[in-house]
Amino acid sequence: MTAHELHLWLRSLHPVPEPSVDRIITGSPATIVRGIAVVWMPTWAALREAAAAGCNVVVAHEPTYYTHLDFDGFEREFSALPHAAARAVFKTRDDKRRWIEEQGMVVIRCHDVLDAMSGGVVDSLATALGFETVDRVTTAGHYRVVRIEPPLAAETLAQRLADRFGALGQPGVAFHGDPHRQVRSLGLGTGYGSEVWKFIELGAEMCVTIDDRIKTWTEAPWADDAGYPLIVIHHGTSEEWGVRRLREIVAEKFPGENVLLLAQGFRTRWIAAGTAARQPQ
Repeated sequence: MTAHELHLWLRSLHPVPEPSVDRIITGSPATIVRGIAVVWMPTWAALREAAAAGCNVVVAHEPTYYTHLDFDGFEREFSALPHAAARAVFKTRDDKRRWIEEQGMVVIRCHDVLDAMSGGVVDSLATALGFETVDRVTTAGHYRVVRIEPPLAAETLAQRLADRFGALGQPGVAFHGDPHRQVRSLGLGTGYGSEVWKFIELGAEMCVTIDDRIKTWTEAPWADDAGYPLIVIHHGTSEEWGVRRLREIVAEKFPGENVLLLAQGFRTRWIAAGTAARQPQ
């Protein structure tokens, strides 16, 4: 199997609007697949780990080159940077690309498909948190609202979710709003599909969003003032279970291939006062 054939199969899992970011990002499409590493964020460290494990193809959910459109959006995204900063960013991009090509590796993006498909990132999140299809009150695109039965105090529900996210290395969750408010429905989403205002429109009495999606001077203080229970987690934490499911799907389709998961989850190096550094997973 070639990298191009693997890419076409990934694209066949679900139709997505064009132009899609799901494409071969770096490397030759004609490369023969010798091992596949599935990862949330294709950092240079993750790519080195994949190469050391004998994988010459990396299937990644997020960008390789620091902007959603990878090369297509790079010049526009960083054109306004000061000269020294632009030089640093462009150099890292070029060095990373050169290294990938020298290793004979291929990076394939699987973002839009995994976001859109049934059983993808958001459904995997809901399932991992203990919610099944029958628990859904609303499904709207990438958004899910699930029933909480019996109703729980927001703080109690937040603790349950924090315990579950701890399995991915998230040391805790940020909480805003009224901890004592009784909650009958919870909004779940991943990545940019976790806008607080959308959850409210869908009737969620509490929601989980990510650190990339809110502003500390907008949604967070509003939730505190309004008493609306809001949980904020790391972007990678929200999507890790979906990436793990993608690895399972690839391995089921290609049982003869070496398909590895490079687990990441909560990637921030968390340094607490008076303790040793918490290593990212």
